[in-house]
Amino acid sequence: MHTAPALSSRPIGDAASYFIRSGYLSRDTVEYFADETDDATVWQPDVYPYAAARVEELGRDVLIDIGCGRAGKLATLAAARPEWTYVGVDFGENLRWCRENHSFGRWVEADLESTRVLPIAPALIRRSVVVCSDVVEHLLNPGPALALILRLLAEGSAAAVLSTPAREFRSGYDAPGPPRNPSHVREWASDEFQALLRAVGFEIHYAGLTRSDDVSHGLSTQLVLVGLGRDNG
Repeated sequence: MHTAPALSSRPIGDAASYFIRSGYLSRDTVEYFADETDDATVWQPDVYPYAAARVEELGRDVLIDIGCGRAGKLATLAAARPEWTYVGVDFGENLRWCRENHSFGRWVEADLESTRVLPIAPALIRRSVVVCSDVVEHLLNPGPALALILRLLAEGSAAAVLSTPAREFRSGYDAPGPPRNPSHVREWASDEFQALLRAVGFEIHYAGLTRSDDVSHGLSTQLVLVGLGRDNG
């Protein structure tokens, strides 16, 4: 049974805290996240199927994966829909692994905390939906990654699917931080993350919860579908 946590008495923060409530402590350093594990658990198992459904619904045939890691879920989707085009965006060892081990896809190297423009052909962008699954919580500054997604929407991508932990269901609205996961810089409560997205310039078309994994089936991950805000159209 899914039980909503008690609401916080603290107001949502401002842009300086990425809209996280006061009293929360984010990490000021974090190690590079190498997407390598032998764990049989599938994390956020429903995010890519949801993104694929949006690709079909919106009449597109390209999926751009921001922060693709080793692209295991993208590979599963590519096996099911080989006629689509897949673009994975990451840097360092994760992207090198993709180039050396995947026979599908186009692999774009970009540091998500500094890159301002992605070298993706405009014709591909106009045929695309974007997915960014459980990436923003790993970034010291999520602003550049969100700006990249916003730019893709401005250049014709139909929509973007984002996921990130829902702090209220992991540790509570007023948890002091930092997150239990040492590779996470910060975790947003759902209302905080939506406030951030709106402030950056997105229009939220859907916001809900999805399974964090395929073992516990706990609904503790945010799933958000966004488009370009009217002021950016």
